[in-house]
Amino acid sequence: MSRIVLLGPPGCGKGTQSKLLVEKKNYIQLSTGDLLREETSKNSDLGKKISMLMESGELVSDDIVINIIVNKVEEYVNKSVIFDGFPRNLNQAKVLDEALGNISLELNNVIFFKIDFEILKERIQNRIKQADSGDLRKDDNIETLLNRIEVYKSSTLPIVEYYEKKGILSKINAMEDIDKVNEEILKIIS
Repeated sequence: MSRIVLLGPPGCGKGTQSKLLVEKKNYIQLSTGDLLREETSKNSDLGKKISMLMESGELVSDDIVINIIVNKVEEYVNKSVIFDGFPRNLNQAKVLDEALGNISLELNNVIFFKIDFEILKERIQNRIKQADSGDLRKDDNIETLLNRIEVYKSSTLPIVEYYEKKGILSKINAMEDIDKVNEEILKIIS
């Protein structure tokens, strides 16, 4: 069983590539965004708090995210898992390693999606224009995206070095087309 992290800014294609790995390689996708949106749909106090944070482009606290992720990891001990959108900071990376170690698992690969931020902005604008209003995520707007990119640069980029030191980081050019990016990922994980 394989456990991989797809690491990159919002809108870089992590979700698309996760879905392809689910289809082609039977991975289980643990998307932080999906898990958080699932929680918000429950209309609980926690869900309402998460919804407010997501709509403003802020990151949900480590405690909330880690708790949700660790519970899911324990469900899928005997499955290949993709972590999409997690970890987002050094604390989360270390806690994920610890949580996996507690159940005798470890990460196999971390794949870093390198991208041009101006093109990323265009991608999000196009996603907003092309989406039906029912398919549009609450956090799909330019102001939220720009805030998420700044949060990403300050919080998430530092974990690239952490995974490089562990010897499990691979970098791919996420500016390539979907099929080319998928080919590169398949080479890394095989």
